[in-house]
Amino acid sequence: MRKMDQYLTTIDTMYPDSYTREYVFRDDGDMVDPVPLTITAPNHVFGRFVAAIRTWHIKRAGRLALRELTDEQLLDIGISRSQARNETAKSRFLV
Repeated sequence: MRKMDQYLTTIDTMYPDSYTREYVFRDDGDMVDPVPLTITAPNHVFGRFVAAIRTWHIKRAGRLALRELTDEQLLDIGISRSQARNETAKSRFLV
C-alpha cells in the first residue's frame, strides 16, 4: 500500500478510490482498505425501482464531475475531451 504523500498532489479534489482523504488514510499515512460494497438484488418492484434510480443517480454524478474537469485533469486520468464529451452526452438530463 502507498502512503498519502506518495499520491499526486496536483489535483486536490481527486482522491484514490473516490473517497475523501480523511476516510482513505489512517493517521500514520497508511491507506485504509475500503469496505466491499455488497448489493443484493431487490425482490420486489419498488426495490428494483429504487435500485434503478440509485444507479442512475450515481452515473449522473460521475458524468457531472467528468464534465467539470479541465483538459489537464482529463489527461491525468487518461481520457480526452472528446471521450469525456461522449460520456457526458449519454445522460440527457444533465443540468
